[in-house]
Amino acid sequence: MITDKLSNASIYYKIGKEYEAALKWLEVTDLASAALGRHEIQGDDIFAIIQEYDAKPLRECTWESHKLYADIQYIISGSELMGYAPVERLVDEIDHTPEKDVINYTDSRNFGVFHNAEKGDFFIFFPHDGHCPCIKANTWIQTGTAKVKKAVIKIKV
Repeated sequence: MITDKLSNASIYYKIGKEYEAALKWLEVTDLASAALGRHEIQGDDIFAIIQEYDAKPLRECTWESHKLYADIQYIISGSELMGYAPVERLVDEIDHTPEKDVINYTDSRNFGVFHNAEKGDFFIFFPHDGHCPCIKANTWIQTGTAKVKKAVIKIKV
């Protein structure tokens, strides 16, 4: 897992040309006004999904991993907690949906590590990185909404 500010994206271009293309797309796209849904970058090899949702309490969120794609998750607006745990620490696989390239788990041993994700932050999750996104930053507060707009870029590995 890698996490940083988009203003530092050029540091990570060296990972590979696909990551450079994805990060540059984030840098040049007007994400605040981008339509929700899928945006082509390089066909099925690199594409973005713009989503908007209310972040949820931790108990309503699910750990996941992917086999075919790496994720770059970028916070356009709002904030959430982002959980990370190596895949080998995730337990009790509950759903493996190959056509959606997602494996869901019930929990992680030692509960993983949680990072506050705010506007301008990005996270890169590789296939060996389990993650638990969409967690309401103040998860102990049960009132109010926590609206988040996020770009998730899928990069075929």
